[in-house]
Parts: sequence; structure tokens; C-alpha cells
Amino acid sequence: MAAAALMLLMMSAAVLTACGSDDDDNTTNPATDTTPVAAVMDYKLTVGDDMLGVLNLTVEYYDADGKVQTEVLTAKEWKKSVRAKLPTTLGARLKVQLKDGIDLAAIETFTAAYGYSYNGYAVSATDKVVGNVVNHGIESTLAMQGDKIPTWLERHTDGIVKFLYAFAANGQATSSSWQ
Repeated sequence: MAAAALMLLMMSAAVLTACGSDDDDNTTNPATDTTPVAAVMDYKLTVGDDMLGVLNLTVEYYDADGKVQTEVLTAKEWKKSVRAKLPTTLGARLKVQLKDGIDLAAIETFTAAYGYSYNGYAVSATDKVVGNVVNHGIESTLAMQGDKIPTWLERHTDGIVKFLYAFAANGQATSSSWQ
């Protein structure tokens, strides 16, 4: 009986030692962490055949290092996803210019068909979306005579598509303007 009591006492001590409080643990559970660490922007631009054939098309966008990059658009669709540490600025614009040697008088009808969409958001270390989400998309088609193209281009010298957002350290995004 004494041996059984001693064994019961030792088991109780072991159980009580194993029980403890997590109140002293100051670490954050990564599964519930909502601290923003990065911003993500998914870009997509599309253009029609007339635009590819008649215009020089360039895409300017902010990369992960906060620098503006330029890419020549040579296909009907351009997509990119950028992830940058907060705070950051992310956005893109499509610039257009008439190609050399284009005979505008020979163009009976020019169709400026283009579209864009973007989806921007901040994420935590576990890629949980935090903060506000910014997104938009549009498709546009405008037909004109060839001799009207220069006037249309003059109205869009800073880009026919442009969007820019400043993502603060807290993950909140606010609209900004290209300079």
C-alpha cells in the first residue's frame, strides 16, 4: 500500500510539473499574425492588333525594389506580379507612340482596343491578406480614322493606362499619381 501511495504521489508531481502556463510566452502565433510585411500587385494589360501594328507600346511599372522598369510590349497580353517589402509604391502605365514610317492616310479605320486590370494588397509573413485591397479593371475600344491618331496620342502623352498606389507600413494603400 505504501508503494502504491508513493507511486501515486510521484505521478501527481510529474503531471503537475508538465502543466504550465503559456502566459509567459511572448511569441506570436504565425497562423494568426496580421502584421503586414509586403505588398503584392498583379498587373495585366491587353491590346488589340491595330495598336500592336501601328504603335510603339511600352509598359512602365514599379518593381520589388521600388524602381521603375520599362518593357516593350510585343504581344497582345502582358502580365506581371510584383511583391515588395513595405512601405512601397506599386503601379504601372502603358505609354504609346506612333511607329516610324506609318502612313496615316493609308489607315481607313484604326481601332484602339485595350484593357487593364490590377489587384493590389498587403500580406503578412504567412501570406495572409491584410489591409485594404485595391483592384480595378476596364476594357476600352475606340475607332477612328488614321489621320485622327496623332490627336488621340497627344491626349495620352503620359500613358493611356496608368495606376499607382503607395502602400504604407501598416499595409494600407492609397492612390497616388505618376510624376
